[in-house]
Amino acid sequence: MDILTTKELLELINREEDLFVSIYMPTFRSGIDIRQNPIRFKQLLRVAESKLYSMGMEKAEIERFLKPASNLVGEIKFWQNQSDGLAFFIHSDGFNYFRLPFEFKESVTISNRIYIKPLLPFFTGNGQFNILALSKNKSRLFRCTRQNVMEVFIEGSPDSMFDMQVDDDPRTKLERRLSNPRSISTLNYSTNTQAQDNENDYERNELTRFFRALDAYILSIHEGENIPMVLAGVEYLIPIYREKSNYPNIVEDFISGNPETLSPEELHKKAWDIVEPIFNEDKALAEAKYKQYSGQNNHLYLNSLEEIIPAAYSGQIESLFIDKENHQWGKFESYNNQVELFDEEKNDAEDLIEFASLLTLSRGGKVFALHQDEIPDKEKIAAVLRF
Repeated sequence: MDILTTKELLELINREEDLFVSIYMPTFRSGIDIRQNPIRFKQLLRVAESKLYSMGMEKAEIERFLKPASNLVGEIKFWQNQSDGLAFFIHSDGFNYFRLPFEFKESVTISNRIYIKPLLPFFTGNGQFNILALSKNKSRLFRCTRQNVMEVFIEGSPDSMFDMQVDDDPRTKLERRLSNPRSISTLNYSTNTQAQDNENDYERNELTRFFRALDAYILSIHEGENIPMVLAGVEYLIPIYREKSNYPNIVEDFISGNPETLSPEELHKKAWDIVEPIFNEDKALAEAKYKQYSGQNNHLYLNSLEEIIPAAYSGQIESLFIDKENHQWGKFESYNNQVELFDEEKNDAEDLIEFASLLTLSRGGKVFALHQDEIPDKEKIAAVLRF
């Protein structure tokens, strides 16, 4: 699985492009059905080709633009290593893709910016969390959503405590210190007590080194992220990792016991019980603020696109609630903050609900993609403002 971080999403959001092709499709992980993966992708590229042609692009220009993606159709190994869904973005520098544990509906969107609405569940209350299963023998990292769990293979980091090589083994030093004892009784005492103490110190030192290396790897792939992480492990390992970790969002509760005896699905179920209240808390807080502000009838809540788009553009939105199923086509002119709504999709229109989400995320706000009946005031969109 590919790690989709907020930082990477924002980098794509902030790309200035004349043309962005966003492709979403479900994929098969294994079995004979994996043969369908490249076939589906090729069909979606044809849809993109047709849309580009209808926009006035020449055939040669279209082939050149789509060629890096088209070359991937024949890469058998790539299509044999998929998750539940593929998000694929084609732009002037080539393409970016993410194989994610989430089944997307097939879609091809062409605009001057990335189409992100199908990704919003990864960054809201149904979103991503990590499980780190700690073990001296084999630690495992999992990236999860509410529905799915996928192991992230830890490359460039030691697999276990026993991969840590040291030259100053305290047990060797102990043997040298005991080589010339003053008496047999002293030797017996020293062997039975100092050896045990040094053995414990040695294991803790090696665990510390291992956990630091593991933590450095996890931080490197989650730079700029604040995704909750649930630890799993026997109880004495948990405080050692917490003490040495610089990860910004380790959940207080943890999964106790030897994680080597649990399947990914079992770990996922236990971890979701821990993180679900955390995800719900953010949404509940935003809903409470909206209810408070609307009850006070002040200026810190909005529920119309004509007002929300300019507020999102200026960075005023703290929390945004959107209808994840619906679109609202239109245009926004930033120079005069004018919003024009259309009854149907047009070549010069964009989905303003998705555009409001993009603006909110890029300016540090939170987006909650919900069903319309879950949105405050049952509107297609609603917002809580910072100021």
